[in-house]
Amino acid sequence: MSKAEIKIEFYNGEANFDTTLFHPGEVLNIGVTIYPEESFECKNLYARLLWHTEGRGTRYKENVEEVVLFQGEFMNGMPQTYECQFRLPEEPWSYDGYYISTIWKVEVQLDVAWALDPKEARPFLLRPAGS
Repeated sequence: MSKAEIKIEFYNGEANFDTTLFHPGEVLNIGVTIYPEESFECKNLYARLLWHTEGRGTRYKENVEEVVLFQGEFMNGMPQTYECQFRLPEEPWSYDGYYISTIWKVEVQLDVAWALDPKEARPFLLRPAGS
């Protein structure tokens, strides 16, 4: 059973079909809303900027930055919103190829005791302007 629903919202970026496009060096501003389905103690609410590869060959994953947004108690029926920002690096750029893909995402995780940690991720594209 999940203790909470997590919603990640991008406050900036360019709409690109069903995703959001950002450029290297930009600041990605996010809002994270937690909808508790019961009252519980949260050791840490993490927001992470990361990328990974999928496809053939060696898999890579890098946690570029991690921020602790909250520590404390969530009360049932009382949604809470937290904001943070990440400065996007110059590379690697998002890529979707036949053999390999590079995927960027923001991941949010609730660290709770004695339960599976609720987690949500929202992918985005990182590409230079004009590409």
